[in-house]
Amino acid sequence: MLDQTVSECDAICRDAIGAGHVVNDSQSGRYDWHLLPDGLLWHSYLADPHEPRISTVIFHTNDNGVFWDATLGGRVGLVRYGTAGAKEPRGWQWDLEGAAITRLDLHHAEDVESMDYRFGTEITAADGPWAMKFGYFHVSSHVGDEYLIRNPSFQRVNYVTESWIIGGSYRPGDSTRIYGEFANAFRASGGAKRYQFQTGFEYTPPPKVPGRATPFAAVHFNFRDAVDYDVATTAQVGWSFQGPDSDRRLRFGIQWADGPTSQYAFFQRRQSYLGVGVWFDY
Repeated sequence: MLDQTVSECDAICRDAIGAGHVVNDSQSGRYDWHLLPDGLLWHSYLADPHEPRISTVIFHTNDNGVFWDATLGGRVGLVRYGTAGAKEPRGWQWDLEGAAITRLDLHHAEDVESMDYRFGTEITAADGPWAMKFGYFHVSSHVGDEYLIRNPSFQRVNYVTESWIIGGSYRPGDSTRIYGEFANAFRASGGAKRYQFQTGFEYTPPPKVPGRATPFAAVHFNFRDAVDYDVATTAQVGWSFQGPDSDRRLRFGIQWADGPTSQYAFFQRRQSYLGVGVWFDY
């Protein structure tokens, strides 16, 4: 008797919610307010070494240097008006981002050579394959104490920007993303100058089986007024794991770069390197 009652209840529930499939806010398209929402409407560029994330890259330069770039940072949503959840959300969201991007010299006892600090806040939006952001970010660059001790004649040039930023991205398909971004520094000191433009392309096919690794590839181009728009190119290939619910990504791969250095304390230098890295993307 009890089993029959349970079976009848299960049948009624399946009819009420559609054969056991619960429709969440993201799938139904219902917009609502969400405090500290799950997921992001705008994601960091995979191949940009100056984006907020957690990462480590060890690389060998064309002048026989060996360095370790370590980034500790993240991007979080504070408030969203839109659909719920992290998978393909739509709406508007207020984000906070920050990162400390440090370079260590492995030929000199892992001395800190330089570090860049980034902090910003942005309004982001997404609808289907389109996404955009606009907001503010701060960048300041610093030279490590150990580097100054080893190079007492080094003349540091300050590099600080306070910038307005606007960016957009488009996904032609589930596996690809194209993006562009423009920054206008309303305050720039030292060697920093006013304008910056970035663009790039990403290939991230979704896993056929949840939890399985899939290949990825990304290329990023950075044009800055401070270096007369000499392009800094970064490319990555490797394998990634993507959270089925969180949409976060853990990547392992190879990174190649050529052009003005990504450490702005030495913005006048050019670099060319090849290395291996691990990246955790929000």
